Amino acid sequence: MPWNPLMDKMMKELHAQGKTIDDIVEVLKRAPIHPRIVPAIKAAHALGCELRVVSDANMFFIETILEHLGLREYFSEIDSNPSFVDEEEKLRIFPYHDFTKSSHGCNLCPPNMCKVSFFFF
Repeated sequence: MPWNPLMDKMMKELHAQGKTIDDIVEVLKRAPIHPRIVPAIKAAHALGCELRVVSDANMFFIETILEHLGLREYFSEIDSNPSFVDEEEKLRIFPYHDFTKSSHGCNLCPPNMCKVSFFFF
């Protein structure tokens, strides 16, 4: 099973077991970050570098972690798989590119997201 449908399925299972979106947020806040990452991001930004995230994770995870670390404002753009909290307070995760309908045409990247396209097209 591709990563995004698997993660969506896992979020449904966690919800069924009584885990809340707040539980997920608390786990994300504990994600280990190398102690030099935050200063490196701030230094790069201070030097005028444009910082972007291109990730096969998902928007909710990335934004939650960046906001927790006080880093969201340093990034001009985040490109990742879409995610949202639905009406049942369940986190839903979807592929950036619907690979079930057509291929993005890149053999280097996973079927749900062509990262190359963010840099060259």
